[in-house]
Amino acid sequence: MKNRLLPLVFAFLAVTSVSAQQCGTHEGSFEEQQQKYPDFYQGIESQNTYLNKANKSALSKIGSLKVENGKKIIPVVVHVIHELGNENVSDAQVQAAIDALNRNINGQSDKFLGVTGGNLLTPDVFAAVRGVADVEFRLAKIDPKGSATSGINRVESAYTNGVTPRDLVKTVSYWNAYQYFNIWVVKNFSPQADGGTLLGYAQFPFTNSLSTDGIVLLSSEFDDVESTTLSHEVGHWLGLRHTWGDANCGDDGVKDTPPQRSSNGFGSVFTPLPNPSLFPYHINFPEACVADSLNPAGEMYMNYMDYTNDNYVTMFTKGQVGVMYETLEGVFDEENQTSGIGFREYLCSAENIIATGTAEGYVAPTCTKEADFDEYYPHYSVCLGSTNKFRGNQNLFSGATLSWDFGDGNTSSANTPNHVYGTAGSYDVTVTIEYEETTTATASQLSDLDIALASSYDSVTTNVMVQGTEAELLAMNAGGIVEITLDTIGLYFDLVDTSYFRGFVEQVQYIAYYMNSCVSTKVKEKFITVTPSSSSNNASSYTYGFESENDLGNDWIASKSENNSEWNFNATENISWEWVAGVSENGNGASLMMAEEKLTIGTDALVSVAYDLSAFTTPAIKFYWSGAGSNTTLVNEFNVFYSTDCGWSWKALGSLTNSEVANAGFYNYGFKPNADEWADTIMSKTQLKNNNVRFKFEYVTNGNANNFYLDNIQIGEAANLMLPNSTIASRLSIYPNPTAGKTSIELNNLADKEVEVKLVNILGAEIMHLFSGEIESNYYMINNIDLSHLETGIYFVKVVADGDIIMTDKLILK
Repeated sequence: MKNRLLPLVFAFLAVTSVSAQQCGTHEGSFEEQQQKYPDFYQGIESQNTYLNKANKSALSKIGSLKVENGKKIIPVVVHVIHELGNENVSDAQVQAAIDALNRNINGQSDKFLGVTGGNLLTPDVFAAVRGVADVEFRLAKIDPKGSATSGINRVESAYTNGVTPRDLVKTVSYWNAYQYFNIWVVKNFSPQADGGTLLGYAQFPFTNSLSTDGIVLLSSEFDDVESTTLSHEVGHWLGLRHTWGDANCGDDGVKDTPPQRSSNGFGSVFTPLPNPSLFPYHINFPEACVADSLNPAGEMYMNYMDYTNDNYVTMFTKGQVGVMYETLEGVFDEENQTSGIGFREYLCSAENIIATGTAEGYVAPTCTKEADFDEYYPHYSVCLGSTNKFRGNQNLFSGATLSWDFGDGNTSSANTPNHVYGTAGSYDVTVTIEYEETTTATASQLSDLDIALASSYDSVTTNVMVQGTEAELLAMNAGGIVEITLDTIGLYFDLVDTSYFRGFVEQVQYIAYYMNSCVSTKVKEKFITVTPSSSSNNASSYTYGFESENDLGNDWIASKSENNSEWNFNATENISWEWVAGVSENGNGASLMMAEEKLTIGTDALVSVAYDLSAFTTPAIKFYWSGAGSNTTLVNEFNVFYSTDCGWSWKALGSLTNSEVANAGFYNYGFKPNADEWADTIMSKTQLKNNNVRFKFEYVTNGNANNFYLDNIQIGEAANLMLPNSTIASRLSIYPNPTAGKTSIELNNLADKEVEVKLVNILGAEIMHLFSGEIESNYYMINNIDLSHLETGIYFVKVVADGDIIMTDKLILK
């Protein structure tokens, strides 16, 4: 039966401020992100151009593929972004969450008919408008390349801990959104400006950004099948707004969801109410949004699009399902009895269901799980004699047994083995996981299953709740039919009859089982590097002009991208730093370059071998650099670290400011520095006087930029490196910046100077005196500065040495 839409108006309303925000989705939320992080969204615009063209082509065929009746199947891919912790939810947990979503969106919530405190969780007057979407979300079994898949894509990445902008996490793993519904599962989100906890967010239809389309959830919400956050965010993804319209006494544009004062949160921190025993809620109330005579039922606090606690939320409405259908199959034309083309209609087209392996009876691929492992701490570079601890992802496998090969002739069958390498060198590490699995194929008709290859098959009968007129239920052969009489429904529910009937229909599902024995092996090359606890490199100085390409790969090693997923936006790029001839500080040699086209969001490191600098009076490192920006927004960073424990831990040595990273100004493309566009820096610290010192350069890409070059790295006595005209550069670093309240300030290369550090506002007036005194070493920290009592805005940290202002840097207080 065709669903006719109730009126839906997406008018812009001021967003209600909620101190403990649950959901990051409201009208305009995506546009706010675009305005806040323009470089990131401009950087993925080429992805959108390609995807929008492909989507337009797919939708052009909808006329012949349109499914007018019957269940709508939506193919799903779940991207689990993890660091081998509990956020790496199991296949069973993923399927359980999808099953719960399917029950909720089809009006079959386990709580719908529940009772608490002697009261119905779903009052009869609201149950009368319960919506049944007749939609089923299914994990895809064929990926965009046509290969077999489980529909669950696991990527080990630090992005699981929260990134800025929040959509950045989507770049590490993404499938085209016109064929697949993308769900990303992460451990944490970045801290919210209001101090609240973000549980998830979605992207509305029609944003014109398919490259970020989908929803992101905390693993704690996806893991718990009782959680309704998934259902809530799917509602947004299908076009629904919050029931309070994101404004005080707002309107979500759906006729059968009453206006409400604001978000409700039974039993939560939002609106701490005990339970639904207060029904009808928010009538005879000073701030009630609708006159009591018009709406004696009060607010629909049990709706999935409210913030009500999971224990008390039970339903979508018929009107909300109508909005979903507008997204899935277009706007219904009452006059012509036809519908247009829905924004997400190709997803559930017959062609796409076949292409994604989500048709009835499709046999799931076998042995798709992939072994993975990491160093527990993680420490990938260690001193000889140190202990490494390894952990695998065997929790995702049924009855798994592990075998480890540490690359030095030693093996182990422990789950989390410890190992000490006896010889310096780089070692490949391998884990092999053997496991048993059971895969299934399901269908509503036994004839759709290929049971000849199955180990066994079975059928499951479920009682599905149905509502309507008595004649409608009898026509369905429903059992247990009862009449529900509404005492008072009010003018607001003038479309609802004074009574309706409820019953149950048996629904049979057939399942074929396939038993498999599987083996998966994971090899990580040069995974652990072991070095002596003291270095034999004890020359009087070292110079790296990179005239030979061998300098990159021997004494200096470029890091590989942390994202090893074939589904990231830049999967073809692996090594970021590269050797380039014809560009150098002295004009006729070579250097290292971070190329413009390879400046993808993230951190790229360049790590040295170990040096014995214990005989130096004042050991230091000097280097030349030149970089350019591509626009006036300068956000990229360059940081220098050192380690005295074989890379087990790294400490800050200094950094370049955002403007220094683009010291040559702005170039549209292909920046190559002239002789006068090179700058040099000397960094020193007393802790470098050690017999086992390694250096690490990190280029941090936070947005668009042009090429960045590094050349003529020198290590030696500071006095010698300063000749003939160099000076050790003073540095000011503030972190975190921006900050929500507390920050720290690092001062470099100000030893033996009388220093004052002040916080001033944009007018130059002093707001706080942060430090006054003599700096005794070239590294000094002012820790845990509390700014929480100040108004949000832009401030400046001013450093005065020997009476002169020598450094100023901007500080943003959120």
